[in-house]
Amino acid sequence: MDPSVDVLIKKIRQRSENLFTTKQLMCSEAVLTVLNQGLKGGLPPGMAVRLTSGLPEGFGGSGCTCGALSAGVISLGLFLGRNGPGFFNNRAVYRASKELHDRFRACFGATCCRVLTKNIKLGTQSYYRRCAKKAGTVAEQAARLILEQKPELVGKADWTYVNRIDSNIGGRIRQLANTFRS
Repeated sequence: MDPSVDVLIKKIRQRSENLFTTKQLMCSEAVLTVLNQGLKGGLPPGMAVRLTSGLPEGFGGSGCTCGALSAGVISLGLFLGRNGPGFFNNRAVYRASKELHDRFRACFGATCCRVLTKNIKLGTQSYYRRCAKKAGTVAEQAARLILEQKPELVGKADWTYVNRIDSNIGGRIRQLANTFRS
C-alpha cells in the first residue's frame, strides 16, 4: 500500500480522537465528520453531525451499539454504498460493514456501549480518553476499508483538515463560536 495511505489513515484517526477529546463533537459525530470531510464524501459538515447526533452513548444514551461503530458503518455507506435499487449491488458495503464490526469486536471485546463503558463514569477524563480511542479506531479502520476499494480518494483528501489538531482551549473556542452561530 502507498505510504501516503497509511499517513492519511493515521491523520484521520488523530483528527477523530482530537474532535472528541476537545469536546467539539461526540464519538459518532467525529467519525463521520472526519471521514466525510477528510475524504471529501460530499455531505455538508453540518449534515454529517446531524445524521450522527443521535448515535452517541449507544443510540442516545440507551447503551446499545457503540455510536462510533454505528457512524463507521454510515461512513462506509457514504463511500461504498449503493446508489439506488438493486438487490446485489450492496455487497461491497455489506462486506466492509461486517469487517468493521468484526475488527471492532476483536479489538474491544464487545460492540455494546453499555459493556464498553461499564466501569467508566460518563463525562470524566477517563471516559473521553477511552471513547476517543474507540472513535479513532473506528475512523482508522473505516478509512482503511474505504481506501482499499477507492485508493483514488487519497489524492482528493483534504490534508489541511485532517492535519489540524485543536488544543482543549481551541476546541472550547470553536464550540462556543458554533453555539452562537446556531
